[in-house]
Amino acid sequence: MQQKQLRLELVEALESASPYRYKHHSKGQIFQVIGSDLEEVRALVGFALLQISNIVIALSVLIPKLASFDKTIFIALTPVLISFILFSFIVASNRKFYRQTQDLQGEVQNFIIESYLGKKTIKNFHAEKSFIDLFKKNSMDELINFYKAGKRVAVSIPLVPTGVGLSLIWGAYIIFQKDLGATSLILFSGFVFLFLEPMMFLSWIGVVFTRSSGAWARVKELVNDLQSVSEMEKEILKDGALKIDGPYTEFKLPYWKQEVVLNTKNGCSTIIVGETGVGKTELLLKAAELLKGNGHLISYVAQDPYLYNGSIIENLELGNNFDEKKLDLAYELLSIFGLSFLASSRETLFSLVVGEDGKRLSGGQAKRVALVKSLLSESEYIIWDDPFSSVDVVLEKEIYDKLHELKLLEGKTLILTGHRYTTVAMCEHIILIEKESGVVETTNNKEIFKDSKIYAHFEKQLV
Repeated sequence: MQQKQLRLELVEALESASPYRYKHHSKGQIFQVIGSDLEEVRALVGFALLQISNIVIALSVLIPKLASFDKTIFIALTPVLISFILFSFIVASNRKFYRQTQDLQGEVQNFIIESYLGKKTIKNFHAEKSFIDLFKKNSMDELINFYKAGKRVAVSIPLVPTGVGLSLIWGAYIIFQKDLGATSLILFSGFVFLFLEPMMFLSWIGVVFTRSSGAWARVKELVNDLQSVSEMEKEILKDGALKIDGPYTEFKLPYWKQEVVLNTKNGCSTIIVGETGVGKTELLLKAAELLKGNGHLISYVAQDPYLYNGSIIENLELGNNFDEKKLDLAYELLSIFGLSFLASSRETLFSLVVGEDGKRLSGGQAKRVALVKSLLSESEYIIWDDPFSSVDVVLEKEIYDKLHELKLLEGKTLILTGHRYTTVAMCEHIILIEKESGVVETTNNKEIFKDSKIYAHFEKQLV
């Protein structure tokens, strides 16, 4: 139960934190922390700490019994103590290998996740030599580190039983020298064997603690990053970066090695265009971060949005409060976005399971589900990254016309990116950016003349 609560708290922290805070943690590493690392920590709490309490109880009984027998016999327990210390030292030296193993496990997880996201099928990706080479190298490094750690444990495990054996021999010798008799030997050997189980438990607790300490360090690193304001956040959220003046919102954003100023019209649609790779997506992310950091409600849909492994309606309801009117609107939007054909009725469409990351839908269908969810939110700013790349121009126009007909964008500011002129033609405000120059032209869709840079940009693209 505690493990489940920790996972939920960590997921909530990830959801509420800026992406810039955990940007250097790959998806695989985050998956490893939430999954395996917290499992290791649970093992420490559930097994190790419980066994320590059992050992304390056992020793509280054994030591007084042994002391009442003959105090000089205590010296015979020295080999047990030395063997335990040696075992603990060897196991503790494994920490770096366990940590490296955990880091590499995260990288292997990331290869699997990224290969699936990239190709939507592990089978196809296995045919690519680059993936095989990287996967084999990281998997082998993981196994080597795990072997190094396991080898030390395997070598050190016999130390404790050996220490017990030496203590028995030494104790027998003392009993023989003092002529304490066979009864004393039987009692002493019984006490020593009773010590063996707690010692072995302590030894394994050392192994669990060593593995768990590495896992806990990884959990703490992620938590610390989530709680620490990143340098990019400081740069984005500086004073005066966001200015809302009448019908316009002004964004001052870091862009490559310069600062750009984006002016968007409130309650209207603004599209950012430019060559592939100039940083349109990054500008959208920074604009979203700036708005969110200043307390504005936003809804952001990435180029490749994530859907949870649940039904369509469960994904739509996540973070929203739905009544019957909202359910009607949800179904209407699904129909507008060309998704109603997926099922024969409203109920079966709502209950359709999309799979983890929407793998049971096509990429375009999954994206349209995310766009519907965005429109159902109560956000004042809607930010879409290339929303219509997966639909044809006919459906694109139908969607846009219907959204305006239903007044779903009324009073909301839509900021998006796009590559097609058809998308630009539907937006009221247009911004053209270039990597070297930043914002090179800002205009509305009725002022795209032949001598404008936006016209030249799309003319070049079409040719």
